[in-house]
Amino acid sequence: MLDLPKFEFAPLELGVAGPRDYTSIGAGEQDIYTYETTQRHAYGRAAWTWDGRLFRYSRSLGSVKSGFGAANIAAQNIGAVIPLAAEVGDWEVTVTIAGTDGHAGNGVIAKDELCGGYLVCGHGETLVNNRTIMANTAVAATGGTCRVRLDGPIAHAMTAASSYLEIVLNPHRYLSKGSYDYQAFMGVPAVNAESGYNFWNQRRGPCWVTPGGADTTPGNTADDRTAYFVGDGSVNFGYALTIEDGYQEAGYCIDNTAGVSALPLVFLTLE
Repeated sequence: MLDLPKFEFAPLELGVAGPRDYTSIGAGEQDIYTYETTQRHAYGRAAWTWDGRLFRYSRSLGSVKSGFGAANIAAQNIGAVIPLAAEVGDWEVTVTIAGTDGHAGNGVIAKDELCGGYLVCGHGETLVNNRTIMANTAVAATGGTCRVRLDGPIAHAMTAASSYLEIVLNPHRYLSKGSYDYQAFMGVPAVNAESGYNFWNQRRGPCWVTPGGADTTPGNTADDRTAYFVGDGSVNFGYALTIEDGYQEAGYCIDNTAGVSALPLVFLTLE
């Protein structure tokens, strides 16, 4: 069985004052308001602060900005028939990686890059295996096969060359400042971070989010309280935007100001 990836430090210690920053004394925890290149947790790991804000450990593939939504830009998921059968109770499956698979579209998969992603086999059928990926072997170049360890044994057998599976890449691993309305915004970074850095991305609770677009007086009327992400990761407060139009809801305006521009402090409701 594949070994699970090991990270340098244990999960965040949550004290009365919230997460404690040990990085300055070399004891090694990444505070909510720091960013660094060392990976200390699996991407997507959750951390709660004492006031109920929820953050997830994330990685920037492009630059991200505090006050703007960070978008998932994972470009290429994985889909193929499995090359080796998997039986009920198996914790690992073998996956075919095509030469165009992976985020870069070149068939290269780093060791444990799929950790925190999701494997689905049998979608659209009555017998579905839907598991979180815990570890994987590497694929060096132009595709091949890799072994994937799951977070639990499969409940339905998968037959070689006929069972089709898909892997959705970890949505917290490939983040960048938004560019398009149809991107999924995974949270609002606590700090600015350039490409290749690890940071904490806020998903729930009070958070400043930059107002954008044509909504020059955010939150000023009763029908202008709900915040929606627009293409660059800023938000509009209901100004000509609705969930029915397909825009992603970010949360709601906390300020109770009426008739004038409200302070756009948003209570994020991304989960």
